[in-house]
Amino acid sequence: MTVKSANNPLWPILLAFLIGVFHASPASALRVNSTSSANVEKFIFSFDSDSLSNISVRRSGPEAISVNIPQEVWQAESKPSSKDFPGMVVKSMRATQNGVELVTSTNAFGFIKVPSPGKSEFVVQVYRDAYGARWKAPTSQQGTDTATKSSDSIAAQSSPQRSSSQPEIQVEQSSLASNSPSSQPVAGAGEQAAQSRPTQPQGEVDLPPESEERQPFFSVPYSVRTKVSPPGTSQPEASQPNNASQSGDSGSQAVNRVSPDVVVDSSETRIPLPTANPTQSQSQARPEGGPVQVKIRLPQSQEASPEPEVTPPADVSERAVIEGPPAQPRVATDGDGQVSMNIGPPPDSPNQDGRVGISIAPPVENSGNIQQKRAVNEGAQPIEGAEISPEGGVVVTIAPPSGGQSVRVSPPPTVVEGAPPPQPTQEEIAEASKSVAPSAENLTIQQQMALQEGRPLPSAENQSVEAIDPQAKVENGTDQGLSGQDIQGRDGVEASNATLAEEARLQAIRDKLYEAQSMMFNGALENALTMFEDILKQPGVPDDVREETLYAIADIKKQVHSDDVEAHYDELSQSFIEAMNSNLRSTRLPRALLNLGLLNLQVGNFPEAKAYFKILQDKFPDDDNIPSISYYWGEYYYKKGDYKKAADQFQYLIQTYPEHELVKPAAYYLADSLNRTGFTDQAFQIVDYIDKRWPDYYMENAQFLRLAGGVEMKLKKWEQAKNHYFTYYNLNPEAEGADIVLAQIGDIYIREKEQDAAKQIYQKAVKDFPDKDGGLVSKMRLAEEGIYDEPAMSEMATVFDRPYNKRPENIYKEIVEEHPQSPLAPIAQLKLAMWYAFNKKYPEALAAAQDFIDKYPASPLIDRARKLGDSVFALAVPGMVEEGRYGRVVRYWETYDFIGKKDTKVDDSTRLNVATSYWKVGQPEKALELIKPFLTQKQRLELSEEALGLAVNIYLDQLAWSEIADLVAMAKKNWKLKPAQLRQLDYARAMSLQNLGEANKALAMWADLAKDMKVAPAFRAYAMYYMAKAAMDRQDLRKVFVYAQEALSLLLQTSGDPEKIKDAVLMSIYATERSGRYSEALKWAKEYDNYIDVDNPEWASTRFKLARIYRKAGAIDEWKQLLEDIIEKKPETLQAQLAQSALDSYALEQQVQQYAPAPQ
Repeated sequence: MTVKSANNPLWPILLAFLIGVFHASPASALRVNSTSSANVEKFIFSFDSDSLSNISVRRSGPEAISVNIPQEVWQAESKPSSKDFPGMVVKSMRATQNGVELVTSTNAFGFIKVPSPGKSEFVVQVYRDAYGARWKAPTSQQGTDTATKSSDSIAAQSSPQRSSSQPEIQVEQSSLASNSPSSQPVAGAGEQAAQSRPTQPQGEVDLPPESEERQPFFSVPYSVRTKVSPPGTSQPEASQPNNASQSGDSGSQAVNRVSPDVVVDSSETRIPLPTANPTQSQSQARPEGGPVQVKIRLPQSQEASPEPEVTPPADVSERAVIEGPPAQPRVATDGDGQVSMNIGPPPDSPNQDGRVGISIAPPVENSGNIQQKRAVNEGAQPIEGAEISPEGGVVVTIAPPSGGQSVRVSPPPTVVEGAPPPQPTQEEIAEASKSVAPSAENLTIQQQMALQEGRPLPSAENQSVEAIDPQAKVENGTDQGLSGQDIQGRDGVEASNATLAEEARLQAIRDKLYEAQSMMFNGALENALTMFEDILKQPGVPDDVREETLYAIADIKKQVHSDDVEAHYDELSQSFIEAMNSNLRSTRLPRALLNLGLLNLQVGNFPEAKAYFKILQDKFPDDDNIPSISYYWGEYYYKKGDYKKAADQFQYLIQTYPEHELVKPAAYYLADSLNRTGFTDQAFQIVDYIDKRWPDYYMENAQFLRLAGGVEMKLKKWEQAKNHYFTYYNLNPEAEGADIVLAQIGDIYIREKEQDAAKQIYQKAVKDFPDKDGGLVSKMRLAEEGIYDEPAMSEMATVFDRPYNKRPENIYKEIVEEHPQSPLAPIAQLKLAMWYAFNKKYPEALAAAQDFIDKYPASPLIDRARKLGDSVFALAVPGMVEEGRYGRVVRYWETYDFIGKKDTKVDDSTRLNVATSYWKVGQPEKALELIKPFLTQKQRLELSEEALGLAVNIYLDQLAWSEIADLVAMAKKNWKLKPAQLRQLDYARAMSLQNLGEANKALAMWADLAKDMKVAPAFRAYAMYYMAKAAMDRQDLRKVFVYAQEALSLLLQTSGDPEKIKDAVLMSIYATERSGRYSEALKWAKEYDNYIDVDNPEWASTRFKLARIYRKAGAIDEWKQLLEDIIEKKPETLQAQLAQSALDSYALEQQVQQYAPAPQ
């Protein structure tokens, strides 16, 4: 904290004036904030100093509440400014000599004073109460007179003391009396006002001197707070006359003596001592550097504009214009002899009601000594030592200090470029303005006629009912025979009775209104709504009652349907529009416009919302509801998750209205929005701003402590974060989020390398919150012995690589299975997959990774899960392919979303294994699709060769000879191939030529492959097979037998094509049978018989061929057995008929053989 001391005893007051006037936050000032809910209005009186003793609140009039504050409080506080309220009960607030007075709009009210423990503030709640109308003022005129005399006596006694304490500031009473044009009338008015003023506590006129202990501080950030010494702490300077030529203030003259307090009226303000009279002598001039001020009271007809009391410092040059009719001054001194002045800011334009104001420009930021800007109303350029010349000859001179003391006040931080509320189009404004048009049913007859004729609407209060002439002649009645006096007397009685009845009826309506308001205040909203609606059904409801009732109905409906605004939009909007149109001059109109804008904003009607807000801004630019527009827009964007736009709105509110009551919540939401959008440094600036401007804000919103701690943790401000978290937890250990706060504290200890302290905090969180997020994360921290919130397989391996450590797996399963909705569930699911992968449980790891993707597709850890799944799959595939589990590979590839999709991290080798698996399970098209990127003119070493071999095998199976020929030609032309790869291509080439009808070209290639022992056995088997077929065509029986035998051997070795195996056996049978080697032929015939069964279509024909060989070999019995077997098992076949015919022929031959002659 920066502490600055003032050498001049007047400087503390001067510095207070600087900050109070030029800074948005008044220095050490009493602040009064108001909130309204239904018919209850709360007024929060906040003190910068800890001065809350002997403060009383009482009813001082039929429509007034006095808040009496001891005079010593004002030594450290500035009085609040006067203010009008749009509420239904309290209409304005004004500063009085004793404190503050709340002026109500009705006498039917009640109030409660509620203390705020631990804070320098209290709350006054004002509400509707029908019994309040029965209040009567106490009739103690004697006490009033005594109090008035006592006050005058105290004021008279205090004057000499103040004069002696500061001898350089004096006021000449006789001079004032003689030089003021109308001093006597003022005094008379003061006496009259003193008599009519209610009883005030004694001693409220004079302020006691400020003590040494009480040193006020300003409501600004700590870094710029300036310590201000109280008046009278240093020796006063010698009184010197003001030299006009040196100071440039020719209109300022000295005052030698202080006059007694002259009361003009109860509406009090303070303005500087008048010195405009040119006849004043040099001896009456004000001492240089000493601000001389006077206190006056304006007449009641001149409604003052009370503003915070400020004491202008000597280093400020300013010009102010006091508006309104001339007022006669009087001199008033404080308890320390310092003459003070109360100057309030004027409205934008000169008032018509005689208000008193002042125009003071704000200071230029970061300019060293505070310089002055152009005066707002007059446009004058202030210079050093300039005069403030109000109407009526009252002049105030504010002289600069001699020491050049400067004060620097920091504005709220600007972290983002604030944006004003969205603006509507002209069409949207016109559409919304229709709802604000006067409703004909609410207008009087004269107003309706004016509306039809296009004339301006006459004011309702200016319309009067024409009185009935009491002398009017009575006709056609029973009174014709009576005298004029008798008729007049009876008419008077009847009129009096009618008046009394009407008054009674109206009073009954008002009583019912008060009763409904009381029910509304007590929370019986439904009953109150019914009663309010009944009031509207009554005939001749007074305008003010109708207005009160309509607004109450709108407020009740808004509160009742607050949870479902969209479903009741029409009803709610119509209620507010009807209430608004009941009185277009009502002070409640801005609030109705605000509610309509908010209502449309809540249901998403943006054009209507913007239009209503725009009307409110244009029609009521100075209304207190204007800042709420930016707040509601920011709140809307915040709830929608559009934190960037929300931050713009909240920043605009803080920049534009730094002293509004919504700045506190807006600053909180701004910090949270910035934190959520990643602007952590800017969020910390706002957090720091809140912490310094409102040090006790966490008592109103404890979540601010969590926000501050989270922001500070991101910035690694461990100690600050820990302090905020500890404060939050200690305020209420069972508060929402206390479990998370404990876990965060443990994390901070981990970051600070305090393992034991962290372990204790984690254990406490687990014990107190076993099933909450804080307890679960603490369990995870204890199991992992560290913080792993962004897990990677490499770092988690060090956690898992501990003997007999099953704790992580158990914790992960507990969180995933028992708390699936917890924010910790995604990270636990991912870590569980890592645990399975580390322990080589690949199917479980893949399933866990897939569960993560299915359950948490929007998680920021989704890429980590995909990468983990890809790596686990790549580890698992080679083993599954080697084991021949091709179906599982294909199933994993198709089942898991992270494998084989757009952003997959699977490597090319794994893809080839997947393609091979597809080929093995009978899906060659998918296999070819996977290896297609590798079969281009640009060779990819090893991968292209492997893909080529797989493609050739697939084409061979598909008998796609043209594709094989083209692929081989492309590879030989563009790739550098190894000998083994070339032999494979030669085989494929020979096979394609063989099947394309070019057997002669293929035969040479088959011969080369057949004699090369480095060629794969499967390829050599095919080469020998086709060479045997070529020998068959040439009837080269020796080569047929040799090639067929070699082909059969290789085919059986490589589990080749069964058809080609049988064909090789048949070629062997053919070669041996044709060469007369029947025994060998029978051997191969029996071998062939092993490859076919009875159900084979070739069985009968094969058996018939075998029988023929047996007969040629002379094995008649085996021949007969085979034929009979064919006839028995395949009787319907051609071979069965041929067998039967052969057997019949053989039997006939045997019979003929019996008759044949014996051989010679």
